[in-house]
Amino acid sequence: MPSVTSTNEKIMKLLIVMFAMMKSSLAFAPQSAAMIDEKRTSLLSLNAQSNRRQVVQSIIATTATTLVTNHGSSAVAEVLENGVLESRVLENVLSPPPYGMEGTDVFYPSYFAGVWNVDSKTTEIQAPCGVLLFGGNRTYDRAQTEVNTSLRYKARFVKAEPANSIADREYNVVEIAKAAMGTNAVLNVPLASPNKISVVLSPNGANQILTADLLTLNRRAEVINDCEFHCSEVVRQVIAPAKQQQQPSPTNLMAPPPPRLLKEIETASLYRAIRDSDGAVRQIKCRQRSATFLLPSQQDPIANQAWEATRGRPIDVRFYDVVYTKAQ
Repeated sequence: MPSVTSTNEKIMKLLIVMFAMMKSSLAFAPQSAAMIDEKRTSLLSLNAQSNRRQVVQSIIATTATTLVTNHGSSAVAEVLENGVLESRVLENVLSPPPYGMEGTDVFYPSYFAGVWNVDSKTTEIQAPCGVLLFGGNRTYDRAQTEVNTSLRYKARFVKAEPANSIADREYNVVEIAKAAMGTNAVLNVPLASPNKISVVLSPNGANQILTADLLTLNRRAEVINDCEFHCSEVVRQVIAPAKQQQQPSPTNLMAPPPPRLLKEIETASLYRAIRDSDGAVRQIKCRQRSATFLLPSQQDPIANQAWEATRGRPIDVRFYDVVYTKAQ
């Protein structure tokens, strides 16, 4: 049976990447209390090393860090040309995304409509800010075991208008969760809209119920030609243990709130449709990158120091090769 930590590490990026429009990922993690402790230990270790070498102090004193929560402000002065997303993926650009909220949804070409069998292969996992900020050696080593492994699931797009399709977000969440976490992993999907999704999860082996709220902050789509389509979304993830129904008591009234993990993840996907001799599209290939950015924290000085140490760079970057094969 998989451990609670290793099971949880496969959860939330799956939903994040999927929320960015059923992209695939094996590492979206609402993390267990054990993993939270491990990450906090890593940050404490970083703090200790920095005190010895005065590295973090120097970074804080001399670096004007980009605020991640504003990294995709809708008040973008210039109009961005096609090619921004391709550059971010293929050149592995580590700066925060320059685009804002550029649409009410991701509108895919019409050939996406239908049900697809999806094979998503993790090809590379990087720690641009070092292993400590990634989450520690154990977290990094566990993540590396996912390289060259695949997840298979179904995805569905529905026609939005004659020329466009949109992802069926709720269907895709459930299908990915079934493939990654067990048939009954999704207890409820209270909300599944283009800009917010809420999921209640009980993954196999986790022995806990988790709630995940995913808020879309930035969005961009680029139609390159009749066979190439690029899109990206930045999602803020908030994960916490589900609230337990219990009578208040002096003990639990004084207890601290359950741990909540807050980060923002950019998922950029470069799609290429493969046309048959009759012009029909029965396969779509995708190169995908997810980049996880830390957020500042007013409640946790250690977490805030870690955010400052990133200097606006992601702590976790993952690449995937995804193949969609038409099912019906």
